[in-house]
Amino acid sequence: MKRTLALLLCAAGAAPAQEAAPPPWDAELTDPAGGADLMLPMPCGGAMAFQKVLVPVEAGDPLDDRAFRMGQSEPATGYSDYLRGAHLRGAFADPGSGGSAYYIARYEMNEAQYRALAGDCGAPFGRRDRLAHGGLSWFEAVDLSRRYSEWLNANARDQLPGGAERGAFLRLPTEEEWEYAVRGGARIDSAQFPARRFFAEGELGDYAHYQAAGQGRGNLRPVGLRAPNPLGLFDVYGNAEELVEDPFRLNAVGRPHGQAGGIVTRGGSIDAEADQIYSAQRREYPRFDPRSGQALAGQYFGLRLAISAPVITDAGFDAIRDGWIADAEGAAPETSDPLATLSSLMENEIDPRRRDALAGLQHEFRLAQDAAEQSLLQSAKSTMLSGAAFVAGLKEGEAEMQRLRGAINDLRDRFEITSNSDQRAVLLAGMRTNVERLTTLQEAQETSLLFYRRTLEALSENLAPEMRQAAYLDLGRELGTAELLELLSDVNSFWGDVNAYAARPDMDLAGLLAMALD
Repeated sequence: MKRTLALLLCAAGAAPAQEAAPPPWDAELTDPAGGADLMLPMPCGGAMAFQKVLVPVEAGDPLDDRAFRMGQSEPATGYSDYLRGAHLRGAFADPGSGGSAYYIARYEMNEAQYRALAGDCGAPFGRRDRLAHGGLSWFEAVDLSRRYSEWLNANARDQLPGGAERGAFLRLPTEEEWEYAVRGGARIDSAQFPARRFFAEGELGDYAHYQAAGQGRGNLRPVGLRAPNPLGLFDVYGNAEELVEDPFRLNAVGRPHGQAGGIVTRGGSIDAEADQIYSAQRREYPRFDPRSGQALAGQYFGLRLAISAPVITDAGFDAIRDGWIADAEGAAPETSDPLATLSSLMENEIDPRRRDALAGLQHEFRLAQDAAEQSLLQSAKSTMLSGAAFVAGLKEGEAEMQRLRGAINDLRDRFEITSNSDQRAVLLAGMRTNVERLTTLQEAQETSLLFYRRTLEALSENLAPEMRQAAYLDLGRELGTAELLELLSDVNSFWGDVNAYAARPDMDLAGLLAMALD
């Protein structure tokens, strides 16, 4: 009817009336916590909040990406989420850091945002629209990202990161993008990044809606009610389980298995129990319901959009091509043992002079190889001595902290039963002194744990197991011969820590401390 009236007015020479812009939504529907890094408009007067995720790389090198470890070392779920290496780069340059960045939604898509993308702008938007939207299929989630990208390109293209010429678009996050952001990215301490959950203090209920008393009885909850992760992302644990871009693959002991399967959700849901919610958690579902044959739409399937952009652009093509060629030409070709190669050349060489020259080269190579191995061996032994010193220092520090805690409790007890004001003043001063000393030791312990992890990483990740074992045995013989028995005991204790860390390199700070003190 409105369209017919507008056409009649135009035919009569009158200008058509402009429809009023819809009123903007309340902040509780767009960014209830406030302070989002980026706000993008939506249909119906809405908006969606995004956080910037910095990925430290060399911005000038388009082929540079960041290596990180994702997954968890839990044997019971290793087939799905065991530790594996991953690489990541943001789609956008970040002038502030000189690196790269990508953007991911600060909250799970709520009912209001779903309604806006579905074109349901008629009824007023209220508090109930703050609920996380569930019941999506993977295909519908992808289509929602398409609709939103098309709307932004038509109505607010210049507000997308990178400007209108960058061609930014919205999609489901990859598993690498999702897990890197959930763990805290570059904003979290590197010692805490590999932990099972992103928080070191507090309870899961402080950060997540999940299957527990007072948690909503299996119904999706409003977004943004719990505390955020270190990047300012809300509800990454629990509430809706979040669909991602990639198909499911098993973990083939440290690498993705070759068979691609169904869809993947991350983060657990309001229906998940506490032990099922952690940063590496991932679950496979079939794309299609086996009973109906239709696209599977899980009750708690929700989404958190990411902003990306094409990799190869006209402006960046030359840099990518030239960088790739330079890397390819500079890469050492894969080959077998060079000594074996030299032996083969010597056997097939009929010229005695050339054979003698190859023999001399083989000798020089062996000498250089032995020297390199000895240098590596000495470095590994020095690292082990440093690790043993950290273990001894952590034990001494913990013993002193235990003594101070006992002294503080004793002074507090005496303070409470003493009425003499002079004695109370002395006792209070003593408590303050001991508390200050305890605080200093706790800070020193945190720093020592960081260096302790670095030492463990250097030995467990940068050395072959046989070299690590040789260094330990050689160091043990040296210390035993010198009768440095106390230091030998510390080295033996640290050696047990090295092996335990090699088996589980993602343990958190509490686990590291317990291991050092054991």
